Amino acid sequence: MNKNLRILLFLILAALHTQAQDAQNEKSPIAKFLFKRGYTFPDSTSHKIVKDSLQKWPHTLYYNTVYVARLLGSPTIPISFSRIEFINGKYEVSPTISIGYGYTWFTGNFIFNENDKITIDPKLFFGVVGDVGLQNNLSFSKLTGIFVGGFIGFGAFSLFAGYDFITASPSVGLGGRIDLYTISQNYLTPIGKVRELRKHKSVAPVIANE
Repeated sequence: MNKNLRILLFLILAALHTQAQDAQNEKSPIAKFLFKRGYTFPDSTSHKIVKDSLQKWPHTLYYNTVYVARLLGSPTIPISFSRIEFINGKYEVSPTISIGYGYTWFTGNFIFNENDKITIDPKLFFGVVGDVGLQNNLSFSKLTGIFVGGFIGFGAFSLFAGYDFITASPSVGLGGRIDLYTISQNYLTPIGKVRELRKHKSVAPVIANE
């Protein structure tokens, strides 16, 4: 075996060893989720002295336990198929397909599962959005609306209300949303103090920093 081949094999083995070490040191998705949201694990050496009343998270978190926060939040993509607009003193129904971006707050609870998934049980949604209209009378040839407003709804469907800057009129519409936490749990943000909805069971495993 010549010298160059031995060097190449050594580099390949070193890269594979480094990759294996990184995989062993990789934190679980839930541990990384909690770290990014300010949770300090009980075995951490970097504890900050914070009053209990100001602590966002409980001291210890458990798998298979229902937690609730004041609100939950997530970016959202609103999609609307029609709107009612008040133009020149008259209400008009516009067959407009629009898509945009916004943020939703919602009530509900969540559970950390041992398979590193977070189960979320949402209730009432509300939020703010901005979007652009892409269709009018079955034609995609021009921009038909720039809408800014808010919404309220249950599940994926919402009632939107706001102002359209193209038609210079108030606007109301029904449509759907794609809340990004449904695509990746990393988009979920608990807002306010988090607490157990019901006391954890004695057999519930502790969520560790690993």
